[in-house]
Amino acid sequence: MARNKTQNTNLASEFYVASQLFRLGYMVTLTLGHTKEIDLIVAHPDGRTITIDVKGLKDTTNWPLQPKLKSKNHFYVLVSYCNKFDDLHSQPAVFVIPSIKVEDVLSAWSGKPNVTCVAYRDIKDGKHKDAWELLFK
Repeated sequence: MARNKTQNTNLASEFYVASQLFRLGYMVTLTLGHTKEIDLIVAHPDGRTITIDVKGLKDTTNWPLQPKLKSKNHFYVLVSYCNKFDDLHSQPAVFVIPSIKVEDVLSAWSGKPNVTCVAYRDIKDGKHKDAWELLFK
């Protein structure tokens, strides 16, 4: 049975982020949806551990986000495929946001009451883009 595009985007994003973290030398465990708000558990070679909630987006609109878990060891990694999800030669845009700072980039989703989001247009050129170094600062 085929997954819908949203499931494809989210799962692809989790695997993409895990792959990048492995390349940076971290050990990564995917929870595959078994742990609410935690998609990845990441261990640094020195023993420190963090958790990550990955949000995938096939285009450049908004990531819906209702943050509940705030900790210096929890992060949001937002992935946008910039309308090129089916193009295997294109790399997605990645944004790393500490959960204790996520309020700084949240906004109300226009036309959707009680839903907050992070808008691609608000962070696309900001300090969170490709900020992998924030994870174990």
